[in-house]
Amino acid sequence: MKYSKKEVQAYYADLRAQWNRAKQLLTDEKIKVIDAMIATHGLNISRTGYMIVSMQLQSQGLDGLPYLDAKTYKGWQENGFQVRKGEQSTLGSITWIGVKGKEKHETPDGEGKKGFMMPKAYKLFHRSQVEAA
Repeated sequence: MKYSKKEVQAYYADLRAQWNRAKQLLTDEKIKVIDAMIATHGLNISRTGYMIVSMQLQSQGLDGLPYLDAKTYKGWQENGFQVRKGEQSTLGSITWIGVKGKEKHETPDGEGKKGFMMPKAYKLFHRSQVEAA
């Protein structure tokens, strides 16, 4: 399926807006709780990504913790589980990926690099949608 340039721009603008809404909800207290969860479970995730999934779990009435009870299809497989046939993902989050580009931008170390960061959405499955493999 082909999308128009405007549709693609709207899609990425929506992802950025979702990210910014979740980021604005991060209070100092929530940051402490999220940092403790990340450290306790050895997770490699962002606070904002955690917040996005946490809000979705609450709005859908699902219990559990983001990235422990909600994983990608591959994440569940790597942990010895299989997503049940026919299950549809109702959760998702956003990550940022580096994209090569022509324009240079400054990096924290002072060096200029070509490219930019763009948001990428991914789907997650809740633990209620999986079974032991």
